[in-house]
Amino acid sequence: MRRITADYIYTANGSPIKNGVVSIDNQGTILSVEAHRNGDEEKYRGIICPGFVNAHCHTELSFAKNKIAENSGIDNFISQLEQLKQTTSLLEKQEAVKMAIDEMQHEGIVAVGDIINTALSIEPKKESNIDFYTFLEIYGSQAVMAERIWYSALELWEQLPKPKNIVPHATYSLSRTLFQKVRDFQEYFSTTTIHHLESEGEISFFKEGIGPMADRLKSWGLDLPMHIPTHRRPLESIGSFLAQNKKVLLVHNTFIEKQDIDFANNNFEQVYYALCVNANLYIERKLPPVELLKQQSHTICIGTDSLASNKQLSILAEMKTLDKYFAIPLEKLIRWACYNGACALGMESKLGSIEAGKKPGLILLNNNNETFDLQQTTVKVIA
Repeated sequence: MRRITADYIYTANGSPIKNGVVSIDNQGTILSVEAHRNGDEEKYRGIICPGFVNAHCHTELSFAKNKIAENSGIDNFISQLEQLKQTTSLLEKQEAVKMAIDEMQHEGIVAVGDIINTALSIEPKKESNIDFYTFLEIYGSQAVMAERIWYSALELWEQLPKPKNIVPHATYSLSRTLFQKVRDFQEYFSTTTIHHLESEGEISFFKEGIGPMADRLKSWGLDLPMHIPTHRRPLESIGSFLAQNKKVLLVHNTFIEKQDIDFANNNFEQVYYALCVNANLYIERKLPPVELLKQQSHTICIGTDSLASNKQLSILAEMKTLDKYFAIPLEKLIRWACYNGACALGMESKLGSIEAGKKPGLILLNNNNETFDLQQTTVKVIA
């Protein structure tokens, strides 16, 4: 057994404990959380909190690190990424995935909601100590292709370890036929996830059938999906395809408005909002309305997106950006970074908070200042 103490214990699901003590067994399971020291503890300066949960990541895109221009907008980003997929070797992609997973472990990340389109990351994830919820993402705006896309997805899904799900890529990238297949496949207790309002063009696409997304389809020689325009906002247009899941994880939300939040809160049993702020700055130089989300929802969580759109896979780096632009209290940031993400992925019984019986991992947030400054903080895995 180890008894570990620090200046503060942030459990992520309760009040901070000054000079608190966490006892763990040899497997890392929490035995107790106490408010007083005996004097025989391992002592650290700083804050102990649970391991981080990366609610949204694309590990298989790690090969594109530093290869896509910043601030080019989502359409240029997608075009450059598709080109890189074709010109990067399989070996380079495999090595990049392994390095990305190692980086996340070093950064104190214990669980990841990982988006995949291929089998590339399956084996590296099996070899990792990180808990992965694998989301097999599909897309295809042309109804005539729905059957082929769906059966191809089912073949890959069979190879995936649990927990896993087949999920839609984005509000705009599936035909109604494909959306229906995804909806009918879902189990009630599963989590579904979808890219939501990552760009302003989604709104004009759904409302009027115009804008950069419509132009992109035309440039590819494709017709607009038969249901476009819907004359409604994106989430309202496709919400019925998500509502059968107990948990709905909306990712990015860069251009979300109160009416979108109201729709989600009124139509989904549990809705979580994943913020990937460093990726938003990388692609669009735009941040989501965090203050609005904070006022309207208690279920914000944090993701990193991919190394194609981020300089690192670090939840602490995301927290620093949120602190810099929105001055979110540290206790709330840690809850977003740990407990809320675990709940979104259905892993809260095991990790996400420091509570007896859980095995959340323990990390130390530390800096050398007399007063705690998140911007100067580093992370160290201690259990």
